[in-house]
Amino acid sequence: MTTIYMPQGKAREYSPLALNLYSGCDHGCTYCYVEPMFKRFNKNYVHSDVSLRKNILNELEKGAKKWKNEKSQVLLSFTGDPYCHHNESIKATREALNILYKNKFPVAVLTKGGSRCLQDLDIFKKFGNNIKVGATLTFTSYNEIEKNASLPSDRLKTLEILHENGINTWASFEPVINSEQSLELIVSTLDYVDAYKIGKWNHSKEAKKIDWQSFVEKAVNILRSAKKEFYIKHDLRACTKIELLDKESDMDYLSIGGWNG
Repeated sequence: MTTIYMPQGKAREYSPLALNLYSGCDHGCTYCYVEPMFKRFNKNYVHSDVSLRKNILNELEKGAKKWKNEKSQVLLSFTGDPYCHHNESIKATREALNILYKNKFPVAVLTKGGSRCLQDLDIFKKFGNNIKVGATLTFTSYNEIEKNASLPSDRLKTLEILHENGINTWASFEPVINSEQSLELIVSTLDYVDAYKIGKWNHSKEAKKIDWQSFVEKAVNILRSAKKEFYIKHDLRACTKIELLDKESDMDYLSIGGWNG
C-alpha cells in the first residue's frame, strides 16, 4: 500500500509529498476530477462511497520510517478530503497527524471541511511553524456545485480562527469557476490568509468563457500590493501572458522545506 508518496503531474504543484487517508469523498463537488479518473481503472468506482483505506494508519507508521531522511512537506490530501464528514466518526486524520508529528514531518492540510478541522487545533499548535492549514475557496456563498462541503462562510471563519491561533494559513483557488467571486474572496481574506495558490478551471467548456488574462493580472496585482506570498499554477500561466517573479512560478516556493525546531 502506498502511504506517503511523491505526487506526479499536476498534483506535484501542491506538495513534494502527499498522503491520502480516505478512499472517496462525501462533499459531492461536481467538478471533482477523482471519480472520472478512477473510473478508468474501475468502472464500479463511486467517489461518494467513503472509507478509510485499509490498514492506512499502520502502514503510515511504517512509511514514515521509509521517508525519515526526506522530511519534505506532506499534503493531506488529493483524492479524499481529510475533514470529510466520514472523518467525524473515526477521526483518522487526527491519528495521522500525531504520527506525522512524532516523526517530525512538516504538513500542509487542504480541506473544504471548514470548522470540522478545528477539532484538531490542539495538534496544529503542536506543529508550530511546521504546519499550514488551508481551504479551497470557490464561491462567496452556497453553490450546489459543492453541495455537501462546508459553507464558504464557514471556511472563511475557520481560516480566521486558525490565523488568530497562530497557525499558518493558505488558500487554494482551483477551480476558478466565477472569476469575480474568486477576486472578491482574495480581497476579503488578505487579513488572515498567509499564502495563495491560484489555478484555473479545467475539464469544462464553460472555462473558455473566462478572461483568464484579466483575472490573473487582477489577482497578481492584489496580492503583490498586499505583500502576500503566492504561486500561479502552470495551467493558468500557460493560457496567459503574465510576467511573474521566479518564486511566483516555483511550485515548491510555498512548501515547508523541512522540520524547524
